[in-house]
Amino acid sequence: MSGPESINQTSEETVDVSDDKEKLVERARLYRKFGKMALYLSKLDESKKTTGEENDTVGETLDSPEDVQADALIAQIENTLKDVDKSLGKQIDYSIINHKQINTKDALEHELQSGTSIPELDIRFDKDGKPWISHSPRAGTRFFFSKPIHTLSSEEVADYGQRLSLEDGLEVVQQYAKDNPDHRVVLELKELGPSADTRQKYLESIKALLDQNELTDVAIFATLSPSILKSTHDVFPNNSKILNGGICPIISYELADKSLDDGEKDREFAMKAPNLELFFSNSAEIAERADGYGKQTGYLWTRLPKETVATLAELNKNGNTGAASLTLVNKFANILDKFSPKTAQKIREHYAEQLDRLGIKKQVAISRKNPAENLQKTVSQMGKNTILYSDTSPGEWAIDLPEKSEQE
Repeated sequence: MSGPESINQTSEETVDVSDDKEKLVERARLYRKFGKMALYLSKLDESKKTTGEENDTVGETLDSPEDVQADALIAQIENTLKDVDKSLGKQIDYSIINHKQINTKDALEHELQSGTSIPELDIRFDKDGKPWISHSPRAGTRFFFSKPIHTLSSEEVADYGQRLSLEDGLEVVQQYAKDNPDHRVVLELKELGPSADTRQKYLESIKALLDQNELTDVAIFATLSPSILKSTHDVFPNNSKILNGGICPIISYELADKSLDDGEKDREFAMKAPNLELFFSNSAEIAERADGYGKQTGYLWTRLPKETVATLAELNKNGNTGAASLTLVNKFANILDKFSPKTAQKIREHYAEQLDRLGIKKQVAISRKNPAENLQKTVSQMGKNTILYSDTSPGEWAIDLPEKSEQE
């Protein structure tokens, strides 16, 4: 992949060499935690100081023919930026999403500066209807000394200092989306309020922020709730979507057939505890519930709702992405790998086939240990159209992944 024109300028117009180098250094600072970029930038700053002209611009200093060290550092920075672009491209090719929990501006910047192409941001709302980036339903970091975000005003959430507003987070993402078209952002909607009445209002607030930052076209939506997915699809019909939660291994072995069978009795029930809810379902219909409101909600599927299947399949037909999670299946297979790799492979392949038959892509979380190796195994056994969640920052290890065509 090639970087912006400012790096590899070939126009016949008169170009200020100093300005080119200045722009290159500015871009390098976006990815300052990738590889040895921080070291090169630090040495470049030191080289600048040794000229005795600290007030000069970087470009003017680097144009000095005596500064051979600076020229060498610029070359190293340019090569590292080529690696950045290569990594970003590979992450898109393999659909790798950075699944690390992000709650603060520092955390988001760290992942993007490390070369993450697609961060995932968990979204919750305060009682004023303002969206915040937070995996936890509570503000603060200490459980007994924090309060549920949905019970707090925007000012109160900000006072905790441990959460990043979606507005501020998207401003950070925007810098990277402008730099390289391979950047995306996943918004996992943990909740959309206590009732259907709030959903349109909350979704419109997200849409306004995406439009404001020119990120609407690169946003991907994820949720554990078919009801939230349905509401989101009504407002963002052309955006890719991922149904998280767990399709259960073994007990849902005929997943595809059950999803299309009207004859089986619907069964669903929830196990509830303070701040936690686990919902089991084999219902063919979408249950309207206040999913995630003030708590962590998880799903275990033995059958996917028919309307959800149709929505995800239609997205894929139209050239977007509609995916459902096979993470529990893969975790179960990872355990079996230690005892019977052939059985583990059979399970991965079987569930991948079921979603392929439904026209749905797969979403799978890969192991933190040896992520590149684990990714290649997952892709080879589950085939193409697999979205990969990684809890390990993919920037550097994604560079040397083989061409995806070799894995399919």
